[in-house]
Amino acid sequence: MEVYERATQDVIKRFLDHRLSFPDCIAGLDAALAGLIPRLTNEHLADLRAVMLDNNETVMKEMERRGPLHEISE
Repeated sequence: MEVYERATQDVIKRFLDHRLSFPDCIAGLDAALAGLIPRLTNEHLADLRAVMLDNNETVMKEMERRGPLHEISE
């Protein structure tokens, strides 16, 4: 779970630093999740949900902050 959290934090940071586009950010988050799924246990589900919700909130707030002038594909 820690590896997933670090990977998603890196993706989010790169997105916030404008080094990743929105689609690339989503792809990075999806790839991190795909790497976790084979090792996922029931005990991880609550933590996973919390991390995913936090990541989603961060990305959506950034997209809102960027406003309509920024295209999704940047």
